[in-house]
Amino acid sequence: MWKKIVEGKTRLLIPEKGKFGRTKTGRLRKPPVFYNPRMELNRSVCCAVVKALQEKEEIFFLDLLAGSGAKGIRVAKEAACKVHLNDANEEACELIKKNAELNNVNVTISNKDANLFLQENRSFNFIDIDPFGTPVPFLDNAVMTSSGYLGITATDAAPLCGVYPRACLRKYGARPLRSEFCHEVGLRILLGYAARTCAKYSKGMQCLLSHSTEHYFRAYIKLLEGKKKADAALEELGYVYYCKNCLKHEYEKGSIASKKCKCRSKYEVAGPLWRGKIKDDDFCREVLQKSEYLGDKKLAKLLEIVAKELENPFYHDVHKICKKLKIEAPSMEKIIEKIEEAGYTASRTHFSPTSLKTNAELPVFLLGTKFA
Repeated sequence: MWKKIVEGKTRLLIPEKGKFGRTKTGRLRKPPVFYNPRMELNRSVCCAVVKALQEKEEIFFLDLLAGSGAKGIRVAKEAACKVHLNDANEEACELIKKNAELNNVNVTISNKDANLFLQENRSFNFIDIDPFGTPVPFLDNAVMTSSGYLGITATDAAPLCGVYPRACLRKYGARPLRSEFCHEVGLRILLGYAARTCAKYSKGMQCLLSHSTEHYFRAYIKLLEGKKKADAALEELGYVYYCKNCLKHEYEKGSIASKKCKCRSKYEVAGPLWRGKIKDDDFCREVLQKSEYLGDKKLAKLLEIVAKELENPFYHDVHKICKKLKIEAPSMEKIIEKIEEAGYTASRTHFSPTSLKTNAELPVFLLGTKFA
């Protein structure tokens, strides 16, 4: 029924698929406790983030929706900090106890509804929200409860990336954009919603690290107390305008205005979203250094690219541009070289292996692509 695995430096008991019988219709029963092997990278980044924060202050980590306890137990063992794990599923809590014993870590465990637990407990300075779907139902109570850090995961990538725009509008109060840079738009919509939630409780925010990986978005946020911090965060909200005809995009502060591209095509608009920084370079380098104990090449590559990535909002897809120009796609290095020769900067982006970020205007980028 349960099988033993090793994730990071932690041993875990997880549900074994196909070992929980069948339904009346003959289908295999779902395991009573949730564990997602595809989120191992997410958990590894989280461990490294907490290790980096522990250098500055003592962290009391809350795994709010713990499931099998994989993340919370790993943080307790690998980041060596105080951890509490909560889950509304009684069977999950029993498995968490077994995983804590297996790793000889001293954690506290509760079996409560997530929002009820947050309303009753205010002693944590790092709250991790890793739900199935959107984190929106938990953000208000988390922001009210914490005076430190939030780790937020959103696995509802389809609405945030514009596949289901009405769902995004309902959940996040923002219009998404189905485009080649939709993953950055989705991440910034998530951060924009977080900023608006923080502002309701006179708090601002700083995004220390964020990434879009496979089917989910992840952000690590530092909460900043005070009305001035809240106002400053709201100043970072805005909209992105995108022309599907010439592939130009630009972003602006304030409300949506009727606007056309220079090529006379109508802009598509997304927002409100976060226009501010989506990472802190120094912190990213600290997290990369703290992750070395895992020897995980995929993790190291992600953090290296994120740390070096330009802050300029929104990236350009080289393959789409080359298709538009009817030319073969040159190497990324050659395009970066040509853009830098023109006096601008450019970098790869973790959002897409075929895309670049640059502070150059689109015509310069197009020339760099054409003559690379």
